[in-house]
Amino acid sequence: MRANLFLMTNLIFLASCATNIPEVVDNYIDSSNTELESTVLKNDSFAGVQFFMDGMLFFEHGDYARAIIEFQDSIEAGSNSPEVYFNMSEAYWMLQKYDKSISLAKKAILLDDSAVDYKISLGKKYIALNNYELSLDIFNGIALKNPKNADVLFIIGDLKAELNDVDGALLYYQEAYNVDNELILALEVAAQLAYNSNHRDLPKIFKKLLLADPSNSEYMRGFLESKNGGNVDELINLLELEELKANPFYNNLFNQIALEFIRQGRFQTAEEYLNKSLSKKDNDRFALYYLSVVYREIARNDLSLEVSRKHSSYYPNEKEGYINSSLALISLQRFDEAIDELNIAAALFPEDFEVNYFLGLANYSIQNFVNAEKYYLKSFTIDSNSVAAMHGLAMTYDQNQEWDKSDDLYTKLIALNDQDAQAYNNFAYSLVERGEDLDYALSLSSKAIEISPQTSAYLDTIGWIYYKLSELDKAKEFISKAILYDDTSAVIFEHYGDILIELNEVSEALIFYRKALLLDENNEDLISKISSNENQ
Repeated sequence: MRANLFLMTNLIFLASCATNIPEVVDNYIDSSNTELESTVLKNDSFAGVQFFMDGMLFFEHGDYARAIIEFQDSIEAGSNSPEVYFNMSEAYWMLQKYDKSISLAKKAILLDDSAVDYKISLGKKYIALNNYELSLDIFNGIALKNPKNADVLFIIGDLKAELNDVDGALLYYQEAYNVDNELILALEVAAQLAYNSNHRDLPKIFKKLLLADPSNSEYMRGFLESKNGGNVDELINLLELEELKANPFYNNLFNQIALEFIRQGRFQTAEEYLNKSLSKKDNDRFALYYLSVVYREIARNDLSLEVSRKHSSYYPNEKEGYINSSLALISLQRFDEAIDELNIAAALFPEDFEVNYFLGLANYSIQNFVNAEKYYLKSFTIDSNSVAAMHGLAMTYDQNQEWDKSDDLYTKLIALNDQDAQAYNNFAYSLVERGEDLDYALSLSSKAIEISPQTSAYLDTIGWIYYKLSELDKAKEFISKAILYDDTSAVIFEHYGDILIELNEVSEALIFYRKALLLDENNEDLISKISSNENQ
């Protein structure tokens, strides 16, 4: 409302309007007639002011009926202020007398055609009554006289959208933003409408959003996806725009382009753009994190470690650098160093799932199964839905000979997902290693092979079960296949050697024992097997 009970300016305004008033008929207002009456009453210049002020007081306190009476008295006393009619219109609206309210709003506009807020109020009343066409007429009229009113242009966009004029709505939303570049919401609404209607202007709208805020990854994502990822080349061209280069978040464009290449599996190209980002801002946490990931993906774990440690030096209180460092170190089989990195992270984030999970993994890798159980169990406590934590914990229970617990977890994993080949295989291998229920172990292992027939570890398991069942030909068949798929496992080589010994193929068995020993130099069992069979 334009009126304010506590401002003296209203007194001056009303007094200036009090010299010309219409003839009052019946209930003071004829709702069917919006033309001014020509009768002029000559009253005191402050006539009706007190009634108006009283009416505003009642209005502010929610007594709309009494406010209307006071406003009518103000008119009867000689006030012809459009403010009186406007506020009486608002009071009638609050009483749900919509026709009367609209009639009075028109009267106020007739008295003061320059009052934009009267027109906006009337337009919104039509919106509330779902009369979008009349509302659009009102707002179009406002826009003609006030073409730089961004809020009005935004409302016109909304009205056109309601009337299914998508082209018109998108035009006005974008024009609202052009008038007021702070009104990014108008572009966001336009983008949503264009997306829902599969409109041809969607890439153009997302491009405007991206230019407005290059730091917003959602705008980048929308721009790339508006042509099914085909905009990455155009996005690269945008990097040359001076208006973008001046943006403090300019390097974020390099990051987002790199992320798109990562999604496409183009890691070397992603590396190029992440390095460009770091050349603009050498401590950009996004670029440091993903560059470490990229180097790990292309098996450059040395570079991954270098970048992740730089990440940690810039942001020592964030876990991401430590996690990436530990993963690079685990890949390099530097497990003790990985544990050192993770212990730093654990001191900062003792209840973090990833930190505890990878501590479990690193300790398992150095066969510290007591600590592995401790950290796997904690990660599982933090996230009891984590399948990875359940697998790690089950294997650790197995190593710690807590077979009731491991069997329970394997059973739960299979119940959760009857296509979990790893659960079938690990359960089977656990049973065969402890010499229990080999027939059941064989059925579990067969299921793992059915799901994943070319996995070396699974082929080794079923071969080892056949070995324990004294079906040596089948054992040899499966484990020879396992070696074809993976010739880097000391365990598989040793198993194959054991089968060959049983088949009395000692010379060939020694070849595989020695291959196994090259991979596991401190394995006393292997050394003993080689020594005892060399003397035969």
